[in-house]
Amino acid sequence: MTRKVLGIMGGPCLDGNTSRLLDAALEGARDAGAEVQRLDLARMTIRPCLACRVCDSGATCSQDDDDMPVIYGHIRSSDAIILASPIFFMGLTAQAKAMIDRCQCFWVEKYVLGKRRYGPGPRPKGLLIACAGSEKAVVFDPARHVAKAFFAAIDYEWCGEVLLPHTDGPGLDERRTAAAAAAKEAGRR
Repeated sequence: MTRKVLGIMGGPCLDGNTSRLLDAALEGARDAGAEVQRLDLARMTIRPCLACRVCDSGATCSQDDDDMPVIYGHIRSSDAIILASPIFFMGLTAQAKAMIDRCQCFWVEKYVLGKRRYGPGPRPKGLLIACAGSEKAVVFDPARHVAKAFFAAIDYEWCGEVLLPHTDGPGLDERRTAAAAAAKEAGRR
């Protein structure tokens, strides 16, 4: 059975550092025999969560007039998700956060209704790819916490991260090449 790997690009710059690392990870997954798909959230319509609490009963989200139903289908059918986002003000982009907030229905399924989406055996995997202009290691901490919470809510196992700091500094080409190699290997795994 062919494994399905979903790449979710959370940033609006579709040809920047984060996008390149996501493509490298998807290339690694493809080379390992996976079927890959990439979603660019900046090209999709994702309305913010309204906190209407309709999903608290186990119902689907009350908003079904945007692209989230498509994303829900991919989450339910993928064997791995690679979430990629540049860091904006020490966090994930607005596009990525809006998508994550709309996954409250998965959180309700798991933590309120006690449903585990997967039976025995390994759970799907979740990988974070992030790039930041700052060279400070702490710049990734808030995004890492949100990504881990997202993967836990959708019942995916956190399998790591590929981070590229200091994209505004000198020597970027060499560091970007090393990060792309790490992303490709992470995708292959």
